[in-house]
Amino acid sequence: MRNRSSWIRRTAAVGGVLAVVLGTGMTGAATATAAAGSTAVVPCPRGFVCVSESPNGTGRVYHVAQGTRVVFTFPVAVNEVTNSTAVDYCVTGVSSYVLRPGETRSGPNDVRSLAPLPAGGVCLR
Repeated sequence: MRNRSSWIRRTAAVGGVLAVVLGTGMTGAATATAAAGSTAVVPCPRGFVCVSESPNGTGRVYHVAQGTRVVFTFPVAVNEVTNSTAVDYCVTGVSSYVLRPGETRSGPNDVRSLAPLPAGGVCLR
């Protein structure tokens, strides 16, 4: 039973992430797009924050449209986050930080949410 229960939880987590990427669920409306040419380490089209599971965008990459807030059902293990928008973004996870426009952060992190920096200048948890 324990293996089946773990499998169901993992399946639910993947479904939650896919719902976010496809814009069909969660708190925000994210969209999946083809990566366009970009100078960022993670191929990231202008107007999106891109979250990559593997360095240099070699694994799955999630694209979050500018101005969109996304809360993942379960933390997503990522290695790079690139901000190709014109606004500061709050990346909340094991390591939380503000990601400035044009900036890429590399290193393992379990990301729980992405959101534009609020007017007060403080990221909410």
